[in-house]
Parts: sequence; C-alpha cells; structure tokens
Amino acid sequence: MKLKEIRQAIGSLAEVSGDDELEIRHLLTDSRQLGAEPGKTLFFAIHTATNDGARYIPELREKGVQAFVKGDAVAALQALAAHVREQFHGTVIGITGSNGKTVVKEWLYQLLKDDYTVIRSPKSYNSQIGVPLSVWQLEGVESRKSKVERPVLAIFEAGISQPGEMEKLERIIRPTIGVITYIGHEHDENFASLEQKRAEKMKLFVHSQKVIEDPTHQNVRTCAAVMRALGYDEETINTRILHQTHETVLKVNLSALVDNVRYFRSKLKPTTKLTCMVKAFAYGAGSVEVSKALQASGLVDYLAVAVADEGVELRRAGITLPIIIMDPEVAAMDLILENNLEPNVYSHQSLKTVIAAVEAKGLEYYPIHIKIDSGMHRLGFYQEDLPWLIDRLTHQKAVRVASVFSHLAGSDEPQFDDFTLSQIRYFDDCAEELKKGLMDERLEAKGEHSPITVSHSPILKHILNSAGIERFSDYQFDMCRLGIGLYGFSFAGAKLRNVCTLETTILSVKTVKAGETIGYGRHTKLDEDRTIAVIPIGYADGFDRRFSNYGGEVWVRGKRCPVVGNVCMDQAMVDVTGADARPGDLVEVFGEHLPLEELADKLGTITYEILTSVSRRVQRLYFYE
Repeated sequence: MKLKEIRQAIGSLAEVSGDDELEIRHLLTDSRQLGAEPGKTLFFAIHTATNDGARYIPELREKGVQAFVKGDAVAALQALAAHVREQFHGTVIGITGSNGKTVVKEWLYQLLKDDYTVIRSPKSYNSQIGVPLSVWQLEGVESRKSKVERPVLAIFEAGISQPGEMEKLERIIRPTIGVITYIGHEHDENFASLEQKRAEKMKLFVHSQKVIEDPTHQNVRTCAAVMRALGYDEETINTRILHQTHETVLKVNLSALVDNVRYFRSKLKPTTKLTCMVKAFAYGAGSVEVSKALQASGLVDYLAVAVADEGVELRRAGITLPIIIMDPEVAAMDLILENNLEPNVYSHQSLKTVIAAVEAKGLEYYPIHIKIDSGMHRLGFYQEDLPWLIDRLTHQKAVRVASVFSHLAGSDEPQFDDFTLSQIRYFDDCAEELKKGLMDERLEAKGEHSPITVSHSPILKHILNSAGIERFSDYQFDMCRLGIGLYGFSFAGAKLRNVCTLETTILSVKTVKAGETIGYGRHTKLDEDRTIAVIPIGYADGFDRRFSNYGGEVWVRGKRCPVVGNVCMDQAMVDVTGADARPGDLVEVFGEHLPLEELADKLGTITYEILTSVSRRVQRLYFYE
C-alpha cells in the first residue's frame, strides 16, 4: 500500500510523515522488532504511561525507516486496519472469550489449511494493538486472489480488559462467523458482573452472520461447529478431527488445575498471598493458557517466571497480575521495565544494575524482590550483606522492596526437616533485619528532600514452596509460592487432580516373528511371535530414550504395554500382544493410568523433568470440565 493511501485512511487522527509514493509492506510498533525491509516499514510511535515511541524515531531513521506516525498512534493504527478489512471480501472468523482463543484458532488452522489459504493472528495478538497488526496481513489479499488456488480465510482473536474496547476491535475484524470460548473471571475488577463482561464480548458479533458457542467449552466441538458453518459434511469433519485430536497431544485440564490451587489455598490463611510459578512454559503445560486460567480464578496474587521474555509473552497475552522475574538478565532490563515486570535482586551487582536501569527511565519506587540465600547456595544475599544492602536501598528512590524471599532445598523430604527449619529461621532473621533496617532509616530521615526511600506497601516475606505449604504451613509468612503442586502432586498424601495427560495414537500394528529384532541397534530380540504397534512419539517429543527396550510402558485398551526397541526421534514401538490393538487406538503415555511419579522413578529423575521435556511441537489441548 502506498503511504498516500495510508494517510487517507488515517485522516486527521495522527501525523504521518514520509513520501506519498513510498510503498509500505510492514507495520512496526516495537523498534526492536524491525525486519529486513526498513525502507518499506511504517513505524507507529505509541505513547504509554512508561514510554514514548517517538524517542526511537532517530534510531530507526539511521536504520533506514522513512515513514512514521505520531500523535494518537493507536487510533491511527486501528483506522488503517479497519480500512484494510473493508477491502477484504472473504470469510473472517472472530474468536473471543477468556480462555481458549489461541487454541481454537490454531486447531481451526490445522483443520482448514488444506482447503483455504488461512491468515490468522500471530501467537496471541488479540489486544487493541495486536488485532490491527493481525488484520494488516489482509492488505493486498484481494489483488492476489487470482494467483491463489485456494480461497482465503481469516481467523482473528479479540481480547478485552474493560468496557468500551470491543467496539473498536469489531470495526477492525468485522467477523462473518463469531466464536465464543469459555468466559471466566479474568479482568473481573473492570466489569460490574460476569453478565456485563459477556455482553461486552458479544459486541464483536453485531455484524456476524453466525455465532458459535459450545456450552461445554470443548475446543473439539467448537471447531466441528465452525466446520459445519463453512459447509463441511459430517464425514469430513469427523475424519479430520479424529486425525487432528488423536495424534500426539498434551491435554491440560484447567478445571483440575484450579481445583488444585483451591486445595493449596485451603492450607493458608485468607490473608496469605499466593504466587504461582509459570516458568519454563508453565512446566510444559503452556504458560499463556495456564496463566489465564489462574488469573481468571481469582485465587492468585502473583505469577513468577524465570526470564524476561516469558513475562513479556504473558503481558502481550493480556495477563495483568504482578509478575516476578526470577532470573532477570542485564540485557533485558528495558523489557522488564516497559512491561511492568518485577525483577529479583540477589547480589550487589544485580541491585546496581536494576537501580541504574530504573533511573535511566526516570521512574521511582519500582518494585523489586530481594533474594536471601538461606542454605541452598544458588542465588541470594547472606546476612552479613544486609548492612550494605540496607544502606544502598535507603539512599535512593528508584526502587522499593516489594518482597524478601528464599528457597527451601529439601522441604519435600522428611530427613531434611531439621535443615529446612534452620533455613526458615535464618531467612526469618534476615527478613526481619532487612525490614527493620529500612523502617529505621525511614524514621530517621529528616527533611522533605531526603533521599531516603519511602516504601508504599508492606514488604512481603515468602519461603514456602508446594511441599512447604503442605508440610510447614506454620511458616507461611505473608506469601507462598506454588509450582509443581499445581499439576496434582501432593507431598502429604492428598488426592489431587491430574492436570496433564500425554496421549498419542497407534499408527500401525503388525506381527513380528520370533528371532527378529526391533528398532535401531537391534537391542530387542523376540523369543516368540509378538504383536508390535508403532506410535508417533519419540525423544524429540519428550518421550525419553531411556524408556527403550522394556524400560517404559504405555496404556493401550486397558493394558500396560512395554516399549520395545530403541525409542526413535519421532516414533516408538510397543508390544501390544493380547491388547487387541488397532491403528487409530488411543495411547496414554502418562496421565490417570500412568502417573508421572511412576515414570520419574523409572528414569531416576523428578516429575518436573518429565513435564518440562514435552516438546513444544506437541500440541496442547486445553479444556474445562
């Protein structure tokens, strides 16, 4: 599109600089994501509470960008996207809801891609900025239709956090088919009721020809209904969905997840806050969807991730809960501050780095979290470091301490209980010394212009993890951190709900004669004729190679079936003799019948490793019961 046409679409909403005849192919709202064609890029200088995109214009000019939008850049971006949408005359599917939007979108893409050229929202681009960036992909599609053998279909997500937002997104998406996923309690604070929130979301469909909502909120049924609306017959629908849902998939039961949170909450006082760990892709379960479910539950006060990129992904997906960055990288401090993420400070240098970055942004009293090394000896301050720490913190106003915390090394093992209690005592002493030191300095501060930091909220103390919540709840202090317990693992014998089930399907079944060998390396030699099935899961999917040659089992038709031969990169072989197994049969790798603890014991590892090893190429299926 020529810049002069963009200028006409935007009108008086914002100032557009650049040559009228400049061809624009790319829209940019984040200067760090500049692509390979800067000369064909239009930068929208968006102003926020913590940053101003205009400050990056000189840098972008040096890199070859020639066109810029200043003023109400968000409104201009939305107007341009609405103009692009008006030029498109194909089918547009609009998806909204609290949870499941991205999953339904990706499933529809897989189900429809053989018949349509599908244009869809990247990742979870469903915000006031993400939606227009998604719709921009339609630019020029109509002029290219004659060159495309398949019809073009667009699938866009739309998410809102407060009233009045959906009308803007509706003008941009204008879906012909509307899809509603589960509507929960996410952003409840901005709506008078769940009914009002639903009514706001429904505004996306005021011009839709058909609106689809499955009352059970099962993604499979929703996708089937969309396919019917597109004219597919039942046989095609069933065949494609069977193929789609019965290959390797990690099923994540979000209802079970929330129920497990409630169990751990029941061990705590009503005033005790709860942080949920969603690092490492939420232990393999999928950080965005898990975080959305936790936020919607209203049971969680904080989330915590390992690195800045994980936190940024959650912010872009609409997560508004406070997010702690446990391992903040020096190079990512700008990202942390721009996305309102809260860094862990664990050393002299890390504190200096954070203060310098905050001061460079012109911010004050930015929340940080102080790590104490109480005996795990990984990261953190010792008690002898506290005088320096107190002095440094009280003679600046860039940061404030939101919490002080530590990690327990063996709270899940009774033989370490004395050590655990010693850790708790050491941490408590350090935390109280830090809190008292900061308070004393504040009380001694004289004069209106004193540099002594004033803390705007109490400093939270937290040391208990999942095992600690169950076994040492007397020491819950102000907050606790829940990690592996989310997924149904109790350290006190409680019967929690299974959240993650890894399933695959049988590709083929054959008889292998006695004396033959199976798999690479010929390590399994049969003593008698056996029925062998091939399943499409291998070590690249997270099915550990140590399960080879009778080292592991899977569940087929109510029977445990051993793995034979070496596990391959993409496939494995199992002995299904006597199971009456057939191609297409469902295979459980872990879940209700094969608990993760059992698999971990066989491998001599922990459940964390099994979960986090499930590759991202394995599709995640989220559902509520």
